[in-house]
Amino acid sequence: MALSGWGRTPVVTAEGDIPDSLRETVDDVSSPALPRGLGRSYGDASLPALGERFLETTRLDRFISFDAATGILIAESGVSLHAILQVFVPRGWFLPVTPGTQWVTLGGAVASNVHGKNHHHCGSIEHFVTELEVATPAGVRHCTPTEDADLFRATVGGYGLTGLITRIGLRLKRIASPRVRTRGLKTPNLAGLFEGFREHDNGYEYSVAWVDTLARGNSMGRGVLLLGDHEGQGTVPEKAKPPKVPGHTFFNVPFSAPHGILQPWALRLFNTAYYRIPRSGKEHTAGYEGFFYPLDVIGNWNRMYGPQGFFQYQFVIPDPDGSGAGEAGVHAGLEFLTRHGMGSFLAVLKRCGDDAVMLPFCRRGFTLALDIPHRGAETLRRLDELDRIVLEFGGRVYLTKDARLSRDTFRAMYPEWEEWMRAVKRVNPEGQGRSLLSERLGLWD
Repeated sequence: MALSGWGRTPVVTAEGDIPDSLRETVDDVSSPALPRGLGRSYGDASLPALGERFLETTRLDRFISFDAATGILIAESGVSLHAILQVFVPRGWFLPVTPGTQWVTLGGAVASNVHGKNHHHCGSIEHFVTELEVATPAGVRHCTPTEDADLFRATVGGYGLTGLITRIGLRLKRIASPRVRTRGLKTPNLAGLFEGFREHDNGYEYSVAWVDTLARGNSMGRGVLLLGDHEGQGTVPEKAKPPKVPGHTFFNVPFSAPHGILQPWALRLFNTAYYRIPRSGKEHTAGYEGFFYPLDVIGNWNRMYGPQGFFQYQFVIPDPDGSGAGEAGVHAGLEFLTRHGMGSFLAVLKRCGDDAVMLPFCRRGFTLALDIPHRGAETLRRLDELDRIVLEFGGRVYLTKDARLSRDTFRAMYPEWEEWMRAVKRVNPEGQGRSLLSERLGLWD
């Protein structure tokens, strides 16, 4: 099959398997392969290196058990977040942490240690994973945050390099209603967005900001701060069964336009129109899909960037003591982007807490995620320059979305990488099931 990440670059051709059962998978240890879920990681973390095989987990999608007293779900790794929501939202449960799409597998979410709009309060998904079963080249291992903890901390946020995650224990979150109480605040510039975070973060569990990356001058970084809580938070869950969670899309992008739809003029029109949408600043309630998964209503939206695809560039700037370093780093990165006209259809700013896994991305501070259209060598050169700005502020790039970070820059951003790889090699000493990401970053050197 021809495979790519959601950014559609790079593209590789590889052989692999789509097993129907865990027994079939675990018993066949003679054919090591790189685990791959629904293919929604943006970069090359789920792409097999040259000569390696892939193992698609989408049929390993069974619920095993659920404890309503603790909220702990045991499931196979190929279960999608959408499937979990379909079954458990009507019963008064929600994902404790969720990325911006529900079309990822639970195994992929754990391997990427996903974070969401509540990271500054709750952290990444690692804090809600109670146990893992991992089919490593050294055998099937069971691990928890306290039992075989090194394997646990190397596998969560480990990008599939320790082996196939076969079973996962996840503690779900009790909710009173499937609806979300939301509030949108328009701000005139980046400083206004930072002020909005400081003023409102403690009053809402969820916060995220859309940023206009093409606005210049005094309007640079203008945006919309979106705040939210589950409706009825802290109350007894509704007894009436909520309506079934919809899983359809309202529009599908049928093909890739030769040069993409999202040209600079189109991005400027979209950003201006979105910013000018009237927002009262008052609270209202809505279904959770629009708040957590706004792009899921557009099928194959990645085709809008054209056949060359795009790079998702997400970086975090730490600010552990609240001195303003995180704000300064984001400002420097955004100023660079606007100066070079590198507009983004989707630019998302969030606050972060600290990760505790062996290879952590999130650090207490701010993270900015951007979609950068792939325009060839010039785009790659500019992103290398942006890497240097991020490094200058002590930041790092999120690997699950990356497709072009250099080996040396990675090692400068992630000084923990050697400790992490020592733990990986204890269960995978030969480097079986290598990914394109691991080869590009020289992890097995």
